[in-house]
Amino acid sequence: MNDIKKRERIILILGSLAGLLLVGFMLVFALAVHQSYTVQEHNGSLKTISEERTVTLVQSGQTFWRYWDEGENPEPSASLRWTEPDYDDSAWKSGMGTFGAYADSAAGRQKTDTLLNYALPDQRAIPVYYFRTEFDVGDLGNVRCLTGKIHYDDAVMMYLNGELVYASNIPDGGYTAENLYGSSTRVGEVENDIFVINNLNSLKSGRNVLAVELHQRDEASSDIYFDLEILETSNETSMAQPLDLSGLVLEQGAKNDEIIVNWLTENKGTYELIWAPGTDKSALRTPAGRKLMGGRKTGVGGTFSYHGKLSSLPEGQSYVYQIVDLQHNLSSEVSSFKIQPEQPFTFGFVGDVQIRTEHLEENQENWQRAVDTLAQLQPDLSFILTAGDQVNSSDNEKAMKEYRAFRSPAALKQIPVAINIGNHEGNSELLESQFERLKNGSDYYYDYGDTLFYALNCMDTDTQAHLDKLSQTITRHKPRWVIVTMHYSLFGSKDRSDNEKVMAARDAYAQAFSDLNVDVVLSGHDHYYSRSLLMQGETATDRQEGRKRSGDVLYVSGGTPTGSKFYELKEETPDSVAFSILEQEATVSLITISGNQLTLETYAVDSRELIDRCELNK
Repeated sequence: MNDIKKRERIILILGSLAGLLLVGFMLVFALAVHQSYTVQEHNGSLKTISEERTVTLVQSGQTFWRYWDEGENPEPSASLRWTEPDYDDSAWKSGMGTFGAYADSAAGRQKTDTLLNYALPDQRAIPVYYFRTEFDVGDLGNVRCLTGKIHYDDAVMMYLNGELVYASNIPDGGYTAENLYGSSTRVGEVENDIFVINNLNSLKSGRNVLAVELHQRDEASSDIYFDLEILETSNETSMAQPLDLSGLVLEQGAKNDEIIVNWLTENKGTYELIWAPGTDKSALRTPAGRKLMGGRKTGVGGTFSYHGKLSSLPEGQSYVYQIVDLQHNLSSEVSSFKIQPEQPFTFGFVGDVQIRTEHLEENQENWQRAVDTLAQLQPDLSFILTAGDQVNSSDNEKAMKEYRAFRSPAALKQIPVAINIGNHEGNSELLESQFERLKNGSDYYYDYGDTLFYALNCMDTDTQAHLDKLSQTITRHKPRWVIVTMHYSLFGSKDRSDNEKVMAARDAYAQAFSDLNVDVVLSGHDHYYSRSLLMQGETATDRQEGRKRSGDVLYVSGGTPTGSKFYELKEETPDSVAFSILEQEATVSLITISGNQLTLETYAVDSRELIDRCELNK
């Protein structure tokens, strides 16, 4: 009996000791978990790089972020201090998973784990949101690149230890303290992007800070969304493609001191445009200016169009410029341009380039020859104006090949172009994604000194809207010379009597152009060069040059510069035509404006022979 009691007492003592040990273990474990949770909430996911091929640094649903959704930059004057490792974010909120906000919670928007503030006090959408997290890196020697997958709406920028390494759907130039709204394209569904960052200049051993800014498109945007699904290291070198500038052209901007760098590429990335005055390429080691390029999908395969606008450039100044890939730490070849004087100036004019897939190489070579002809005839060319039908096909794949061929002349990286919409630019989405000023088929205009150029989209038949805008623009600008550019040739040498669209355009615009005292109308469509008598409405005067009277309009139909396609000429020249070429021949024109004088000269591309000259005076 005593032995039984002793055994029971021993079992009770051992059980009590085991219970105490278990309780102690649980307390220690709970404390460790609490400390880990606290560290994780403040610092994000802490990882150490090992010999593994990939190591996860950030993962949705597991990584804690600090975020700021108060509707203003946490730092004054839009400073980027908040992206730097030593910034104090203790006053920020924290959360993990997916982040989002929307105006209508019942609208079936993307589900979010952490709900953000949506509106400012005046009910405008909050323009920008800020996020920060941290991760730890032990051995940098085994890291070759970072890879990730991100979901966002509308535009996003990502910084590693204060250095921008990734951006998507941002507008040209990025953001300023005065304007934090904006995106390159409107986002319907949440955008999903897989990215690679080869630029590891800012990655360091130990603690690293990843910072993200998320932007609304405009003050009426109904939702916002952010989820960095994953960010990993890789010990495999990413084969980033070199920057190919074969798809780059310059566009004439809104004034003679403005240039738009327009780049078509198959590489999606985060690109910065840098530039410096002069002709020395080495000046780009310390560029005078730099800006982010806005980009958008073209809708054809994996092709993107990027734009960078340079403004307020002094006339007579030469510049070198270059594109830098911030994600992959790559730089393009260096190109150059010169800002020509606003008076006097000479620009090139051509009709339908109309590159056709069926004759792609031949048309491309001929277009190169035509551009070179213009540049050699006038080395100080201000820009080249085309009258529409840059390409021939409305098929996506064919049109993209044709646009690439149109962009191919090397001189177009130095001489800007200004294009019009033609009837063969049937794929409006593809056209507008490349040339933003043609968005929604709208007209656009630009000033070169005291000359107003107005590009009228005659494919759109709301003629009164075009004329109202033209009238308002002339009244506001009060130019010395008014030049309208459009695709249809109202008074050409080709027989268009059976073309209802052209005749309707003549009825709608001819008298209105005289009433508005338009000076010159530059068109295409006919594929033959011709020049009208001075016209008063639809009535031809007996004058073809000399002093221009009020209401006199000169109509010029630019011939094809490539010889891509010719039509049959009318057997009898219309009474309105003062000069027309008599054979199938590729032509280009030079137009010089000097004060009160305008001179038109037209040349044969092959022989470079002067075949027509006309002079107007005011």
